[in-house]
Amino acid sequence: MTCGGSAPRDYEAKVAGGRALGDGSGLLAVECEDIASAAEPGQFVMVRPGSCGDPFLGRPLAVAAASGGIFKMLYRVVGRGTELLASKRQGDSLVVRGPIGRGFFSSRGDTPLPKKVLLAGGSVGAAPLLFAARRLGMAKIAGVSMGVAGRGWEGFAEWLKESFPGVDLFSDDGSVGTRGTALDGLPPELPADTEVWACGPQGMLRALAAKYPEDGTRIRVALESRMACGMGGCLGCVIPTARGNRRVCVDGPVFTAEEVLWNEFAD
Repeated sequence: MTCGGSAPRDYEAKVAGGRALGDGSGLLAVECEDIASAAEPGQFVMVRPGSCGDPFLGRPLAVAAASGGIFKMLYRVVGRGTELLASKRQGDSLVVRGPIGRGFFSSRGDTPLPKKVLLAGGSVGAAPLLFAARRLGMAKIAGVSMGVAGRGWEGFAEWLKESFPGVDLFSDDGSVGTRGTALDGLPPELPADTEVWACGPQGMLRALAAKYPEDGTRIRVALESRMACGMGGCLGCVIPTARGNRRVCVDGPVFTAEEVLWNEFAD
């Protein structure tokens, strides 16, 4: 099925452009009106970059931006699927499923938005936070703190500075920004009427929850997980929560830090 139909689950989409950001990471723009018009920050898509079922499973990638019939994704090459994705050029075809999951806005239910939001991301976890910043408006952003591994991520860091004016950058080895992690850019205590929205590796999010142990309801995390279908059927992305096991794909990927049972998470 193709873009522009009656909201099908899978879409044949076209690559509209791309930008390599260094160390196997990059930004890919995809033309698909249905996804671009429906996506919200924190949601993701399942991307199948190959043909004839190779690779068989899609790759989950967060939506980094969406407007004018085009949505963007950040990727980092970690295997065959993302390697194929990185090789795509303008006009090439992709199969995308989405948008999937509960984002930073839809996961709130009746909870009103806070006065201010702090954004904290690790490497390609910056994707949904960039989208969130655009939707919220920069006047609502109290600060942005991003972390990368270090050497080799200079191009990615430059893109972060372009995307988030005034961003505090940290790296494990100190070669990009300041030595440390994204959490080092957050205040010791969470200000009143302020939330933290975060996305990144599991260890970073666990540490974030531990940093503000009394404020779990004001920390919203977009979890990263391995998954096969992105539809809740395979149960490959189940996590432990205070309400029982939940699926990252359809019950998340955005949860409050208080919901997640971090100590029961498998490393």
